[in-house]
Amino acid sequence: MPDERDQPEEVDWGPVMPFVVCASKGGPYDDDAFVAGYQAGQLDKALAAARTVGATEVRGLALSALVPQLELIGMHHGFPYITADVPEEHPTWVYVTFAKTGAQDAEV
Repeated sequence: MPDERDQPEEVDWGPVMPFVVCASKGGPYDDDAFVAGYQAGQLDKALAAARTVGATEVRGLALSALVPQLELIGMHHGFPYITADVPEEHPTWVYVTFAKTGAQDAEV
């Protein structure tokens, strides 16, 4: 008989840092828009740092609806190639990879 302590716990997802200025907390900002802006800002900052240190690839996780904006952010920082892999179990999210060169460049 398996030990019940070895069984996975129920997971309750929530923000690590609450966004207290969002409408759901009585603030003036729309929750979804605030979260999207925060995510895009975090990836913008990561790409800026990566460019500074000479990285050639950056990976992250984001809401799938952000991909068109993330493409522009990537190009702005010199990472013009972006791939977005959607996990089957969570289709509203994507694993994004920003790269300085694309697969077609490697074949030349």
